[in-house]
Amino acid sequence: MRTRGTLRSLTNGDSAAEDAVLMWDREIEHPVVSLDGEWIPLAYGDNEYMGYGYGAFLDFSDQTATTVDTATAITWGQTAYSKNISVGSPTSRIVFAEAGKYYIHFTAQLNSQSANAKTFWFWPRLNGTDVTGSTMRITLHDNDEAKTVARAAIFNVSANDYLEAMFAVDDLDTALQAYAAETFCPAVPSVTLMIKSIG
Repeated sequence: MRTRGTLRSLTNGDSAAEDAVLMWDREIEHPVVSLDGEWIPLAYGDNEYMGYGYGAFLDFSDQTATTVDTATAITWGQTAYSKNISVGSPTSRIVFAEAGKYYIHFTAQLNSQSANAKTFWFWPRLNGTDVTGSTMRITLHDNDEAKTVARAAIFNVSANDYLEAMFAVDDLDTALQAYAAETFCPAVPSVTLMIKSIG
């Protein structure tokens, strides 16, 4: 035989003054533990109380600059999946609900629309401030030339921080280009952003 016990249900009068008291909160249907005077939901499995986040964001529109040598924010039109990370307002902002370190991978599909040389610059902004030493630069030379650029980085963010991907060009005959699906392959997004919490 074995003896089984259940957690005592948390009531309005239960104090969290003593640390490490484990109880069951019927209101949120979740175990909680007392810590520093508060009842904290326990993080386990894939539930809303886990403190990690992930996301995949992309856009299927052509994105262009309206002025040369001017910072332009990339916008995100579609969320493939996400947890604790979301597209904000404006839609150039990726907002983090939870503090932590995040691995981020960015890609952009570049297109040249004339034969002269043209240069693209890309860099991240965190809470509206350019991230020092983060720019990547690439030049296209031929009409209808296409290239994909990519970069990965780790960001340390606080809760409710937002991240933006910026770009600039020295020629307006350019685009972050999306391509329609072919009979043999899916559509090509103009930009993608993959994010995963790492601590």
